[in-house]
Amino acid sequence: MLTVQRLLERAGELEQLHAPAIAGIRRTQRVNFSRILDAFHEVHLSTSDLRPASGYGIGDTLRDKTEMVFALLYGAEAALVRPQIISGTHALAIALFGLLRPGDLLCCVTGAPYDTMEEIIGIRPSSGSLAEFGIRYAECDLTSNPEDRWQDTLTGAFGRAKPRVVLIQRSRGYKRVRSIGEADIKRMIASVRSIAPECMVVVDNCYGDLLETREPTMDGADLLASSFMKNVGAGIASTGGYVVGTHEAVSLAATRYSSPGVGAEIGPNLGFAETFLRGLLFAPLVLEQVLIGNLLASALLEEQGFAVDPHADEQRGDIVLRVECRSEGRFMAFARAVQESSVLDADAVPEPAPMQGYDTDILMAGGTLVQGSTVELSFDGPFCKPFVGYLQGGLNAWQVVGAVARAIVACQDVSG
Repeated sequence: MLTVQRLLERAGELEQLHAPAIAGIRRTQRVNFSRILDAFHEVHLSTSDLRPASGYGIGDTLRDKTEMVFALLYGAEAALVRPQIISGTHALAIALFGLLRPGDLLCCVTGAPYDTMEEIIGIRPSSGSLAEFGIRYAECDLTSNPEDRWQDTLTGAFGRAKPRVVLIQRSRGYKRVRSIGEADIKRMIASVRSIAPECMVVVDNCYGDLLETREPTMDGADLLASSFMKNVGAGIASTGGYVVGTHEAVSLAATRYSSPGVGAEIGPNLGFAETFLRGLLFAPLVLEQVLIGNLLASALLEEQGFAVDPHADEQRGDIVLRVECRSEGRFMAFARAVQESSVLDADAVPEPAPMQGYDTDILMAGGTLVQGSTVELSFDGPFCKPFVGYLQGGLNAWQVVGAVARAIVACQDVSG
């Protein structure tokens, strides 16, 4: 009979076995911390900048320098980094509504987008969707095709009309197994531009920030969007999101963030910019822990017969581990074990429930200090066959490993 203690001991052995990969994670995050520090120095941040602004935020120096830091870090021309952007979905909505006009074509080239995007686009009918404003939509999935067929795949999806905006979703979401690394994103952008050179490329960077030493804006993307409840917030920032990219793309997005004719000029930092900067400084350290925990969780779960993606020895394109539970009982047991390992509400019992933006009940575990923070430890998934859950984040690698050890023990007594 397996015990949590024995599984933790085995995880220690696996840590030694995977020492080269773990060393690679640490090297990447050392480089990223140096890049962040360089950006701080280049904008000459000082103690006198660290003051909140209110009202309209006109002349908000801290906000402006924070956005300069993000633009430099991402190799971009401009950034919009605001507490008024409340989620990654909100950031993406700002981006798409800002860039697209009636009659334009939007094409997602990484298959069906994340569930919460369906109502924004109009795939699922929703009041105020892009479809209601006359935006046409197409999709294809380059991730399921060999690279030598990408151009044919894109040509078929685009049809005669070239898209105004191409969307690339980096993370796996609930629909796609594999997340996408920067090398693949770079090749996708090149393929798109070879057919539609005038289109704008938007990358949903949620769960993918700072996992590598390059970002999509360094390789041709016009705009990235993400949330501080994920990687760059490091569990410190309590709200907020960003878009970063070319001057033109960020300016267009800013008109939907505020209003036409005003754009990025208004919107005070309200004291949040300092936490954005602090979160960014801690992000490499936190992501190091997240990725080590994710790797060890993969190895431990595979040894116990769980199908996972990615495997322990694979490059990670996001901070999410896909776990096939294969039965309702094992799915719920896994979620309860993660909840018991959470910082808050460890005695709560997760139950499937409807959630806005999804057409299926969602089972969700995670007692996080920042509500909805997925860089902190969480586990969720649609409550339907094949009962696949998504383990995310973890501010300390051994919190992740401990949660997985509990989950394995909990699942061994459940049939299926």
